[in-house]
This record gives sequence, C-alpha cells and structure tokens, in this order.
Amino acid sequence: MSRIQPIAAACAILASVSVLASACGASSDAAAEVAGVEYPVDDLTAYLETTDPDSEARAQRTQAAAWLTNWVFFTALEQEMAERGIAVTNAHEAQAVADITQADPSFVPGAAGSDITIRQRAATLAAFEWTEREVPEVVAGEPLRHLCSRHILVSTQAEADEVMALLGAGDDFALLALNLSLDPGSGSLGGDLGCVLEGSFVAPFEEAAYGAGRGEVVVAESQFGFHVIEVLSSGPATSQNHPQLDAESLARMAEEAELAALSAAEGEVQAQRQQLLIDIQQQIFERYGPDVRIDDRYGRWDPDEFRVILEQAG
Repeated sequence: MSRIQPIAAACAILASVSVLASACGASSDAAAEVAGVEYPVDDLTAYLETTDPDSEARAQRTQAAAWLTNWVFFTALEQEMAERGIAVTNAHEAQAVADITQADPSFVPGAAGSDITIRQRAATLAAFEWTEREVPEVVAGEPLRHLCSRHILVSTQAEADEVMALLGAGDDFALLALNLSLDPGSGSLGGDLGCVLEGSFVAPFEEAAYGAGRGEVVVAESQFGFHVIEVLSSGPATSQNHPQLDAESLARMAEEAELAALSAAEGEVQAQRQQLLIDIQQQIFERYGPDVRIDDRYGRWDPDEFRVILEQAG
C-alpha cells in the first residue's frame, strides 16, 4: 500500500490513508497516540465488535490497522488546522453528518465509530476552509478573444503556395475550399469555421490567425497539414473588432467569453487549493510521523510506506 492520497479526496477514500507508529508502542490503555492525543483501546474494541463480530482475530489484523491509520492521520490534520487558525467546529461536524449521510444513507450517527468518522470528515472540511482562506476566489481576467475565419486544409507547403497564388489571381475562397480542402466539415461550408473562442484551434493555427489583420490570408502548419487561413475578424466581441456581426451575435459571444474567462480563473484557484492540500499532507507526514505511537498488538509501523504493517501469520 502506498502513502495516503491527497486530502481533497480523503473523505471518499478513508481506508487508503497511512500511518506512522513508533516501536515503543502506545500506553497500555491507548491503541494509538499522536501529538499527545490518544485513542483508547476500549473505543477501538467497541468499533471492531461492530465490524466483524464472528472473526475477532481477523478484524483486529485488518480493520484495526485501517481504522487506526485513518485516526492518526486525521487527528494530525485537525491539530495542524488548529495551529493554522481553523478549528473544527460544530458547523463542520453538522456538515460532515450531512455529507456522509448523503453518500451513505445507511450511516447511523451514534453507532460505534461514527463519531470518529464524523470528526475525520469535519477535519477535512476545515482543511478545505483553510485553502479557501489562503487562496480566495479571484476576479476573472480579460474576456477571451474570438476568431472568425475560414480555411483550406492541404497536405504540403507547395499546395498551400498554389492556393495562395489562386487566391491572389482572384479565385473564390469558398469554391477553392469546397474543391481542395482536406477538411470535409468546413470544406463543405466553403471553409467556414465560424466565430470561436481562442483556444479552440491548435496553437500554430491561432498564432498565425491572431497575428494577421482582418481580411488577411496567412498559412500555418500544424499536425493536420497546411492551413490557408482567411481572417474575417478577431479580438474581443465588439462591433469594432467584428463589424460583420449583428448585435445579437456579439452579445452571445461576449457572454461566452466572460464565462470562459471566469471558468479559467476558477480552475486556477482550484488547482492552487489542491496543491496546498497535497503540501500539507506531506508536512503532516514529516512533522507528526515521528511522534505517533501504536499499541504493538495492532501491528508495527513502516516509515517508508508510512502505514501500519501487519505481521504475516507463521
């Protein structure tokens, strides 16, 4: 088993988390201890009796290791959050009950072990709150641009040069696209690609198109071949940038660009918050690992795998 997964996914995969334990073992009445917080043997026994009452030995070898693994990590997480100014509150616990019950309707608050499960989820919610404080929502940047264009796709540079020569001689772009383009979708429409947000096409295509002025024809090479591109208009959705479009089309494009910019900003925020969760998980390994103790009867710890190791049966 590998080290535990990012905290952001912890509420869904509690059984996958890992633990450190010292060789000396916990106190006689504690199954595990971390950062001065103990988990009583009696509480663990009560929980195990509900998981596999007909096979106590097996339960203690598997359920106990997984359960103590969870307890140690999330107890350390709660301690770490408290030091960072985010204490687990009644509101966190109430939300935790709602979350767990929604995910598992059979969950019964008050049953053996339920208080630990609730507290673990509440600690995770506190961690989420901390990331929101550290990385607040941001205002979206400038709306993305739109490109209105049409193209003729050919296989070689020589073919692209020939198309450019024909256009220079006055041939109709739409007819050339219909007869020559290797892109059947746009070719059947005279090469028309519509008006789309930047990022919709491959980078070489967009670099060439956005670098050209309205009405210009340029050539770009991509993995698909050579594109002869006519730029009908480009830029933010305004009548100045796109004079050929009506007000309704421009309004729709402007809304699309605003939503795309907001989505990009939100994606960046979520990525930063996720990284914070990964970082704090690693800090928990390093900071709290050496201070964890576990009762020898429940296994031993392996610092490389960062989890409880069960002795193999002889």
